[in-house]
Amino acid sequence: MISLRYFAPAEDVRDLVSVYYLFELNSPKFVDNERAAIAQLRFILEGDGQLSFANGASFPVADAMLVGPSTGAMRFDVNGPFRMFGVGVLPGGWAISTKKSAADFVDMAIPASDIFTHEIDKNLDVLRRCGSPEEMVAWADKIYRELKPRLKPETASFTKMVDDWLSSEPSPPVSSLMERSPQSSRQVLRTVNKLYGMPPKYLARKYRALRAARAYAEHNEEELLELVDAFYDQSHMIREVKFFAGVTPTQLRVGEGETARLIDKRGNLKGKITSLSSDT
Repeated sequence: MISLRYFAPAEDVRDLVSVYYLFELNSPKFVDNERAAIAQLRFILEGDGQLSFANGASFPVADAMLVGPSTGAMRFDVNGPFRMFGVGVLPGGWAISTKKSAADFVDMAIPASDIFTHEIDKNLDVLRRCGSPEEMVAWADKIYRELKPRLKPETASFTKMVDDWLSSEPSPPVSSLMERSPQSSRQVLRTVNKLYGMPPKYLARKYRALRAARAYAEHNEEELLELVDAFYDQSHMIREVKFFAGVTPTQLRVGEGETARLIDKRGNLKGKITSLSSDT
């Protein structure tokens, strides 16, 4: 049995966390692709495995781990029984919890203790003792609520500006982002890299493909007609979806790819999580 359940963060920490999730596997082995994503904080409650990135790098899946933003689909190879509680870390949450540049952790998965010291292991122990997912979510909300005062107003304002830009159209031009900011182009580029891990142009490309992947999975022909104009042609859209989602549009349509099918359930939280998360 494979289960992936999503949970919305409390309203007051939704600018720090995109979503919480609990992945559970009863079989001895599971291998599948996982979509390109934002940074993740993952707590392995049981089992172990390997996580491989688009650049070919592979890292162990064990204990408490920090996963940087990914530039393409990932490969998830785990040994069961397996249980994992995860946190989707938004750029604001990354800034206040790590105080590091996200660009230095792209396509990487490291022991969380490398950043947060071994204090993070106490949190892992707490999660392993939780009797329900709701307890885990309440614990995570409490942690991020305590961190919230560290979020600088200028950081919150900047991430909102970038998110609004990414949501404004299927393939927003970088020039329109620059027009939204009073900062110089160089400052904007540097800050986007620091908070999101990659340049604005690549971010727009990534979210364009992930939107198309969701539209294929939902058989949303109207949205696909709008999105196709954002790509060079149909074959370009197919290649981009495969690179960023890990499966072809055909596989998304027929429900192949267990992880892709489960990830699509995140859309059920629309209105309770950031639109960039629910729409991709």
